[in-house]
Formats: sequence, structure tokens, C-alpha cells
Amino acid sequence: MRKAPLIAVAVLLSPAIAVLALVLLLAGRAGGSDDNTATTAASQCIVNAATPKRGKTERPQIPLQPRGNQTQPNWNEEQTTNAAVITNVARTRNLKPRAAVIAVATAMQESTLHNLRHGDRDSQGLFQQRPSQGWGTVAQVTDPIHASNKFYDGLVEIPNWDTKDLARAAQGVQRSGIPDAYAKWETSAGRLVAKVWGADVISCEQPAGHGKAGKASGSWQAPVGTKSSHNYRAGGSIWSSGTHTGVDFPVPTGTELHAVGNATVIQAGWGGSYGNNIVLRMSDGTYTQYGHLSRVDVMPDQRIATGQVIGLTGATGNVTGPHLHFEARTGSAYGSDVDPVKYMRERGIAI
Repeated sequence: MRKAPLIAVAVLLSPAIAVLALVLLLAGRAGGSDDNTATTAASQCIVNAATPKRGKTERPQIPLQPRGNQTQPNWNEEQTTNAAVITNVARTRNLKPRAAVIAVATAMQESTLHNLRHGDRDSQGLFQQRPSQGWGTVAQVTDPIHASNKFYDGLVEIPNWDTKDLARAAQGVQRSGIPDAYAKWETSAGRLVAKVWGADVISCEQPAGHGKAGKASGSWQAPVGTKSSHNYRAGGSIWSSGTHTGVDFPVPTGTELHAVGNATVIQAGWGGSYGNNIVLRMSDGTYTQYGHLSRVDVMPDQRIATGQVIGLTGATGNVTGPHLHFEARTGSAYGSDVDPVKYMRERGIAI
């Protein structure tokens, strides 16, 4: 139920109270609502990412500012197809990639990207839109293109939708009973949208330069969903240097590999004994390396966000079987390794 405008209420009151009410209303406008607050570093990052650079033909950038723990499921073909439809509707409307991230994350929460023919009361479709609330007929709300367009119709009416936290923007359209629930899908949505859009994901989670080397800075997560074999500095002839410079995760070939934090890609490709490998410069100035991959999905100088899939594990290079070799380093070069288990523990993650 929408509240009556304050002015309409004021005229029903005594003159003195009416004047006070109007003064409060004007004061509130002068002070600004949360839709008109000063631009934050995160929102400025989003604006900069969405602004084309003159004379440049760089890949588009998809800015993310994830809040809280991020959910990273594996999506099937039906779900990724629905995400692609939502994304392409945004493109045909000439909206920013950020709009698609908000919409896909919303559909993840509402339907887990399934075009449902059921829901709460008469809610149906990817966004669980209700025909009784004016979203369209049953046939329309279960048509992914119509449903996506209706979502974007509502989104673009929200002031500053493109710089708001994702959950607040989504809630402005959906009016959910659990408005914060949308936030946990931002990283996953960004990854799917980036693949469809042909774009790079960047992190706007905090101002550049925030945090110091060796300290936790932003959100972190394990590279894969399995505990590591803590064999750092183990000796043996299997390692070319005579000792193990990282830890291993016993996972099968083709397991999705996630960036452990916000970072920039330093190396991506063949790394000798490491096989296909990736080296990342993390947001706190340290480095992480991922070796023996079957596939590399990133390129040098690409900026990536915590949890983004950067490749698939494998058994390339000097190995006896499929696994992920994970290193933490103080520099980008070989020989600057530190204990990865301690490194991640200092950032709140047990591997």
C-alpha cells in the first residue's frame, strides 16, 4: 500500500501543523534522499566503467560491487539460456551491462533462472511477476522476453538505478519481502552476463588503493570447493625445484576455478612445468598462481572479481594426475612464494 503524499495529509491538519509538515517536507528534499546522496567511490567506479573511452575499442566493462557472501552455483543449459535472453533484451534496449546484471541476479533469486509456471499466489515466470498486479497475462509473464522488458521498464524508472547497490535496485522493481536476498547473486550474474555480452568484469567494491599488502581487503573465497592437501614446502624429485611451492587441490579435470579475490591478470597461458597457468595481482598487492589448468578463460591485464570463473582445472605440465596447484606470492616471479594456507587464513578463508 502506497503512503499518501505528505502535502495531501498536511491540508487536513491545523494551519500550524500543516506549515510544520511542509517545512519538514522541504527540509527532507533539501537534505536529499538516499537516491540523491553524494557519489561514492563505488558508484563513481560504476559510472566510469560504463562510459565509453573516446577513440578506444576496448571490450565493454561490467562493474560489480558485491555485498556479503556470494553464491556460486553451476548453471545448466536451460538456466544459462534464460540468462542470455535477459541479457540480450538489455542490449536491444541499449541499456548498460549493469542493467543485465541486476536483472539476471533478480531472476536467480526469484526462480533460479527457471521459467516457472507456479509461485507465490499467482506469481509466475523468471521474475515471478503477478498477472493480478499488472505485469501482464500468464502467457506474457512466462515469456522471457516480455518478462525481461517489464523488469527493465520498472528498473529505468528508479533514480540512479545504475549506481545503486544491486539489492536496492532490484527491490525497487520487485518489492520482495526479503530485499537483501538479491545481493548474494551479483558475482554469479556478472559472470554470466559477461560471457553473453563479450565483456570484462571489474570490481567496484572499494576505492582503488584501499587496504595494505598482507591485510584482508574486500571479499575472498577458496579457488575450488575442496580442501587442499597441505604439502607446502614438501620435498621430492617430482618438483623441479626440489620442494613444493604451493598446495594442491585434488579435483578432477574440468572443475571450475574461481579467483580467490579481486585482482588483475598478470599471466594467462602456458607456464612450463605449471602447464596452463594464471597469475593474478590481488587487490592488496600480493599475487596468486593457479597451475595445471585444462582451460584458461582470462587474458593479461583483465580485471576480475572475487569468485569469477577464470578457467578449468586439469593435468597439464609436470603432473601425475589432475589437480589444481595453488600458490600465494609476495611478487609475480617464481621463488617469492609464501604458505598458501596461512595466506588464505589471514584473509578469513580456510583451505
